[in-house]
Amino acid sequence: MTPGDVRVRLREPEDVPGLAATLLAQQPGTRYPFRDPLPVPVEDFLHASDAVRAWTAELAGRPVGHVCHVGPARGFAAADVLDELCARAHGCEVGRLAWLSALFVAPEARGVGLGRRRLAAVVDDAVRCGLRPDWLREAAGEEGADVQVMVRTVPDPA
Repeated sequence: MTPGDVRVRLREPEDVPGLAATLLAQQPGTRYPFRDPLPVPVEDFLHASDAVRAWTAELAGRPVGHVCHVGPARGFAAADVLDELCARAHGCEVGRLAWLSALFVAPEARGVGLGRRRLAAVVDDAVRCGLRPDWLREAAGEEGADVQVMVRTVPDPA
């Protein structure tokens, strides 16, 4: 398989069942998502109905990877706190945050740059939506590196 054998495109509703199967099939090897079984329907995990935009990586017409851009965090107890802390860290309003979600690829499609291509698609989309922080644009220019933030919650020791 070469990079020319795969393509990244906007996700279509008919992709969701194949992506759901791919997500579940790759989980034993990657442990992503880390909860197995998922506490929500796999379609909800893929943000099938609420993504701002989502992309599918396909190989020979078959969905083999996914990423989506979603709005602010929600659906769990600390979502508002997480949103506020991330917005404060970036010096912006919560509505200016872009969240990347459900980034995975099937084992047979690894090693050809699909992760990089899907990440570029979702970052480009966030920039088009005006979600790139002003301080980053001022520091790095329009073509400068973007910032990816990973957040890990730590239980209160008390």
